[in-house]
Parts: sequence; C-alpha cells; structure tokens
Amino acid sequence: MKFNIYALLIIVVGSINIYYCIRNLKDQKFAEKYIRNSHKAFLLRKIFGEEKAIHIIRKIFVPLGIIIGVLLILSGVLWIIFT
Repeated sequence: MKFNIYALLIIVVGSINIYYCIRNLKDQKFAEKYIRNSHKAFLLRKIFGEEKAIHIIRKIFVPLGIIIGVLLILSGVLWIIFT
C-alpha cells in the first residue's frame, strides 16, 4: 500500500509537469511571464535576451518537460501494475 501512494504521487507530479509544459506552449503570455519572473530562466534571459530565451524555452525545454512528464506517468503506472 505504501508503494502505491508513491506511485500515485509520481503520476500526479508527471501530470502537473505536462500541464504546465502544454500551457507554456499554448499561451504566449504565460511564457513571457515565466521568462520575466522565473529565477530559473534568469541566466537565459541575461545571456540571450527575453525574446530568444522564450524561443529556447519553447523549442528545447518544454518538449523535454513533456517527455519527462510522460516517463513519470508511465513509471508510476508500471509501478502500480507490478506491485
């Protein structure tokens, strides 16, 4: 039972990750707000500028986030199945 709770937590984290990645792709204002306010995107913004940083986030990091989210959901489902 304890392991199923961890698996459900992994599935929830993966789902939240996919939600924010897709929201970043669909909503231009959300992406701009993320670049302006996020301390994680500070270095990208300072090196490349705001417009290029948005492009880098949307073309490189968002697809990686979607892949990681799908892998988290898949591993959580497999964990539930095999325990």
